[in-house]
Amino acid sequence: MAQKNRHPVIDWNRMTDRQRQMKARAENLTAQIAVDQHREHDRANKALFASLESVLAQLAGTPKAVEFFRLFSETATLANAKRIANHPDCPSVVRDEIAQRIEKTAATRGNEGVARAALGKSDHAGED
Repeated sequence: MAQKNRHPVIDWNRMTDRQRQMKARAENLTAQIAVDQHREHDRANKALFASLESVLAQLAGTPKAVEFFRLFSETATLANAKRIANHPDCPSVVRDEIAQRIEKTAATRGNEGVARAALGKSDHAGED
């Protein structure tokens, strides 16, 4: 049984010059759509970032601040998690969680003690 309304397959090897030009225009339009969408996405990210400091100020000292920093640190790479831990508004409980993550990673790599140094903590607290 033949299928109704089935479009024929394009034979890319048998296109005329005009058809190649039409295909190139369509590809350029598609690429421009992608560039426009990417620009709009970047603008939205910049708008969010512009408000970030005021949001952090409003969240300071609340349970939402802990959750905010926890979510960011859990999804961040280890290097970025270290940076998040050094943020002045990062709650100490989240800093401790990040330190534990660093220690766990360092232990699996055989670099024990490196984790504390990564956050600026000494293995010999109180010794000067």
